[in-house]
Amino acid sequence: APIYATKLTLGLIKSKLNDNQASEQFIYNEINTDENLRIGPFNLKFFRVNHSIPDGVGMIIKTDVGTIVHTGDFKFDQYPIDGKLTEFAKIAEAGKEGVLALFCDSTSAEEKGYTLPERDVGKTLHEKFTQAGKRIIVATFSSHIHRIQQVLDVAKQLDKKVAIAGKTMLKTFKIASELGYLKIPEDTIIPITKIDEFPLKKIVLLSTGSQGEPLSALRKMSLNEHTRVQIMREDMVIISASPIPGNENAISNTINLLLKQGADVFYESIAGVHVSGHAAGEEIKMMLNLVKPKYFIPIHGEYKHRIQNAKLAGEVGMPVSSVIIAQNGDVLKLNENLCRISNNLTLQNIYIDGFGSGNTEDIVLKDRKALSRNGIIFITAAINSKKSEIIAEPDFILKGIIYIDSFGEMINEAKQLVKDLILRCFKNNLTNSSLIETNISDNIEKFILKKIRVKPIIITKIINFNAN
Repeated sequence: APIYATKLTLGLIKSKLNDNQASEQFIYNEINTDENLRIGPFNLKFFRVNHSIPDGVGMIIKTDVGTIVHTGDFKFDQYPIDGKLTEFAKIAEAGKEGVLALFCDSTSAEEKGYTLPERDVGKTLHEKFTQAGKRIIVATFSSHIHRIQQVLDVAKQLDKKVAIAGKTMLKTFKIASELGYLKIPEDTIIPITKIDEFPLKKIVLLSTGSQGEPLSALRKMSLNEHTRVQIMREDMVIISASPIPGNENAISNTINLLLKQGADVFYESIAGVHVSGHAAGEEIKMMLNLVKPKYFIPIHGEYKHRIQNAKLAGEVGMPVSSVIIAQNGDVLKLNENLCRISNNLTLQNIYIDGFGSGNTEDIVLKDRKALSRNGIIFITAAINSKKSEIIAEPDFILKGIIYIDSFGEMINEAKQLVKDLILRCFKNNLTNSSLIETNISDNIEKFILKKIRVKPIIITKIINFNAN
């Protein structure tokens, strides 16, 4: 299968696919904004945009029914870190020729005015680095190459050493530097194993974990579980990212843990350590005025963001009937005379485990949910069905069951119940091991539910020493 992407994006994709032994299944095609591309019935032209990660592009897609413009993630940064400005001329040219529909980033539509330039963060980083009396730990997205570049540049200016913490950060750092997207100042990077060889105030740690991810380097530091870095009093921690919706609690918990260990923590709401990579209201209006689409479809962001984006379209004169609020799975019917939702695909989460995958209806996932909530009980018993005898005392193995004061007494009662059930089966001429197992599992489940109000998975194995 073919993959089309810009140089850095392609490098990151290849790395991810290599990690999953899937890289050879794809054909890689590097694109740039100077070349046009034809895929099937579509002619594609790309225009450079500014975003948190370099090489971001929007698309101008020419179809039989009209031209579609897709902004991708974008903002208008007038002084970008890599010096590559948004290609306004291409956007305006498309608008002049006529655009049927604009699909536009909505993530920061609620923000007034213009998104601050990335260089503003560099000024704040310089200020904070200068104030720091001990180590500095900066957590950001590993893909935020411009932010990483500014950390390196400020560290070099202040004669500090930078060490990388986190596998994802190390991998992205390596790819970006090899492809020429990171300019590493001479004599600035050191291995994390060497940080103890320098004064504390000379050390900057560039870390993953800006979203409170459970296995990230910063999270491990906050829990005092990192193998190389233990948080010290007066360490300065800078979380240079904004919370992705849904991650707020994880981030807050990480910040609290760091503060309890004595670190000074700076984050977006109390210091200017982050700016968005997405267009604010005035930039979205500018995009609308440049493109002048017949139809407008807000994309990317929560529903409330798309609603606000739709309102911005109204502010520049687009009629309500020309704005479509679509949701995941919606199918749009689009031609020169109409744009409407014609169908909806049913979407559901697909969980991947090793080489297997499945949806939430799969029995495997239901079992895992039950295991996580209520635990599991293994029961074994040895019998001689020919003689109607129990050869060995039933054995119970419990995993994930909450201990209670009368635990031992409950297990003894359960063992006696198993013996009674086996003898009852013998009395009723029921000697098939599978049927006896089912009978025991069903009755022990009811017994445990009555005793401790949980419903664990019960697995029973009957060993019949004289089945023949």
